[in-house]
Amino acid sequence: MFIKEASERSGATQRAIRLYESLGLLTVARSGKYRVYTPTNIQLIKVIKEAQTLGIRLSELVALKGSQEDFDWQSVLDFLKDKQHEVEGQINQLERQKERIEQYRESIDLCLRGVDSDL
Repeated sequence: MFIKEASERSGATQRAIRLYESLGLLTVARSGKYRVYTPTNIQLIKVIKEAQTLGIRLSELVALKGSQEDFDWQSVLDFLKDKQHEVEGQINQLERQKERIEQYRESIDLCLRGVDSDL
């Protein structure tokens, strides 16, 4: 299949697919001047898109793939485990920030009530 159909099947834009190829994330066979995409290519495009929705940068994917022909999926799993720990840390940090904001709001509310009672 050509790039238009690959785009339709994967949900990625043609521009994004070309970018993945230029970054070395996707290796596509050629027939003359045309790229010919396989079902395996489509699956990989979907994996790349999903990774991006999870906050994984293309540069991180490029580093994971390195100069290998395909991804080392065990390294990908290890990377995802690290990424999950990172996200959990961010969640904890945001929860602490949320609590501090609530305390700050309560403090301001108490001050305002104190000011109103003096009138």
